Amino acid sequence: MFEDLMSALSGQRRCLVLDGTVFKKSRMTIAVFMVICLILMFMTSCGQETADKGDETDPGRVSAGTDEGSGTEDTDPDQFGDGKDEQTPADDKSGDAADLGGSQKEQDGDAAGQAQTPEGQAEVFVPVSFETKTAQGFSARGGSEILSVTDEANVTEGGKYSLKVTNRSESWHGPSLRIDKYVEEGAEYRISVHVKLIEPLSAQIMLSTQTGSGSGANYANIVQHNLGTEDGWVRLEGLYRYNTKSDYITIYIESSDPKASFYIDDISVERTGKAVKGIQTDLTPIKDVYKNDFLIGNAISLEDTYGVRLELLKMHHNTVTFGNAMKPDALQRSKGRFTFSTADRMVDNVLKAGLKIHGHTLVWHQQSPQWMNQSARDVYLSRDEALENLRTHIKTVMEHFGDKVISWDVVNEAMNDNPSKPEDWRGALRKSPWYNAIGDDYVEQAFLAAREVLDAHPEWDIKLYYNDYNLDNQNKSRAVYSMVSELNEKYQRSNPGKLLIDGIGMQGHYSLNTNPINVKKSLERFISLGVEVSITELDVMAGTNHEMTEKQAVQQGYLYAELFSIFREYSDNIARVTFWGMDDGTSWRSSMNPTLFDRDLQAKLAYYGVIDPGKFMQENKPEYLDSRQSLARYGTPVIDGETDAIWSKSPALKTDRYQMAWQGASGTARVLWDEQNLYVLVYVNDPQLDKANANPWEQDSVEVFVDENNAKTTYYQEDDGQYRVNFENMATFNPEDIAAGFESAVRVSGSHYIVEMKIPFRIITPKADMQIGFDVQINDAKGGVRQSVANWNDASGNGYQDTSVFGTLTLKK
Repeated sequence: MFEDLMSALSGQRRCLVLDGTVFKKSRMTIAVFMVICLILMFMTSCGQETADKGDETDPGRVSAGTDEGSGTEDTDPDQFGDGKDEQTPADDKSGDAADLGGSQKEQDGDAAGQAQTPEGQAEVFVPVSFETKTAQGFSARGGSEILSVTDEANVTEGGKYSLKVTNRSESWHGPSLRIDKYVEEGAEYRISVHVKLIEPLSAQIMLSTQTGSGSGANYANIVQHNLGTEDGWVRLEGLYRYNTKSDYITIYIESSDPKASFYIDDISVERTGKAVKGIQTDLTPIKDVYKNDFLIGNAISLEDTYGVRLELLKMHHNTVTFGNAMKPDALQRSKGRFTFSTADRMVDNVLKAGLKIHGHTLVWHQQSPQWMNQSARDVYLSRDEALENLRTHIKTVMEHFGDKVISWDVVNEAMNDNPSKPEDWRGALRKSPWYNAIGDDYVEQAFLAAREVLDAHPEWDIKLYYNDYNLDNQNKSRAVYSMVSELNEKYQRSNPGKLLIDGIGMQGHYSLNTNPINVKKSLERFISLGVEVSITELDVMAGTNHEMTEKQAVQQGYLYAELFSIFREYSDNIARVTFWGMDDGTSWRSSMNPTLFDRDLQAKLAYYGVIDPGKFMQENKPEYLDSRQSLARYGTPVIDGETDAIWSKSPALKTDRYQMAWQGASGTARVLWDEQNLYVLVYVNDPQLDKANANPWEQDSVEVFVDENNAKTTYYQEDDGQYRVNFENMATFNPEDIAAGFESAVRVSGSHYIVEMKIPFRIITPKADMQIGFDVQINDAKGGVRQSVANWNDASGNGYQDTSVFGTLTLKK
């Protein structure tokens, strides 16, 4: 401010600026400013602090009357096959406040969190309630959402206003607030928001945070909740520790339903005061335990290459995989314009730390810009043009990083889940944009392009990998086996003694119901090909909403122990085991606690299962996932696809146990009964409906499983049945002779559909307090392939043949 005053008074400026206000220079204004200057000089000489806000642009502000955020144009690729790699902003101008809040004009009291703090310390966040009738710093994360302050709903005591969020079109769209100036490195914060769902009738809402920008960003879910419109205002609250300081941090509200609209109100970010913990330096490093077996890796973002997170990384690991920074959209968003800055920074930091690098990934159907294989959405390039783009990208990227990497995922996730004819691997390929533009040989062409680069550089010792998820599924592993076997045999006919594909990456996104025997079978199958194998993305889901019971923690540790016993048994053929996330707080599945370290970077039981599998299994009994129990109320609804009021008598059953790595459509079910029938209502959130596959279980559909005598046998008895209805009300049955008397109705509306079923009791005479075995399943298909399966109880996928995986319903009047 003194410089502004002096330059103006000395004639260097024609006007004076104070706190954003412009004054024309005159004798009167000069006199006034001289007095102000003298007062300020006197205050400073007395040691009093004055906060100079004159040049400050608050990144958390929106100009008066601006209800729609016009923030950065973050673009998220379509939801990807395995669900784990978070959105990559298209143009994350995180250093420019004007990019985050529309017209960033200064105003008094409009922005969130303006409490003054001593210089160098984080500011104190002031809760946001929208009572100023402005968006208070919130902006549209995708740029197209409409954020409007409204008096239609409010949760603030004595208040009138909230922020209405509409016009979303992607799951990651929603209101975003920049909070980096309120965050202190290493501190833990309690973050909360009140949310009220507008539509559809139910949807999953998530409160999340982003740290860092561009390809170096890290995304974490703080808390998630399945909301219904009947729930009214619901408070989402969770804890998050920011272990690494960043100059770009946001919190945002999103939904798995891209069409969901909602209100938000009363947002708070409060430091908990919980002591910052350092890493446990007395632990045995995981890399030392397996130094004679295989490399130990982890997935990282830019923030993991600094501070305490780098300490933890170096202590336990000797190799890394970049979560997003080497993906196609991070390196070549526009044709011919390669941007390596973030990846190069990470490479430099990692190599200085003495770590090796695995490259991920050159060719993928997700997180790849559309121009690579399409001229417009679903309008595909010619084979020659797409091949040229593929080859140019592979060559440029591989030559840029050279032998700084030890291996590359050349192609990622090309195979469909659970193909019915795995020997026909071409028929099992995902019908991705690369497939549609080039043909079923695009995988081979990608590896040939990568091999050509390596042939030109014989001094590089780099392995070429095919990487995929759910390879513990035996049909999918057979399809990958068939592909690698055929392509390597074909290549060897003209290149004797050489492999086209050096290795197979088995992603390991597992749950507590994963059967390690299936992992072992697939591992043995791939080893028989004569290629090396790596476990590339290992985590094990346990618990929900960032909480885990002691029983679940033991079960998680036991499964990790079982897996590492298998890995060590086959260590001669395993090159690397890479965890997908260093701690639960920053994991892509943070709400389900999948890693070895908690959000405070402290070791969990899972860590001890990894470093000494034999001891852990000897000291702990194997635990199994609890079977869920609920109620079915007495009543007879009309089966017409409409939600009668009578359904509200029964509790909602959430379908939140996923059988695959990808978590797609979700929903809720309610159950009624009378003396003749069981009635089931299922509400499904699914904006994209698909029945292209002839197999009914690979269409968008709902399945209900009933075990009338609740015997929980591992096989079907005469009282057991499986009932399936797709979104067009086509019903199928297992066994087929249970169809008599069955009725169903379906109503599709916007981004959801409702299925009602009437299922006759065939064996028992139902009575109050009787228990039956029950489960409900939602199949989510895309492009003719079932990509997600969500159940109320079963996470194994064996419900079609095994009633022991069903939950239990008690019939109540």
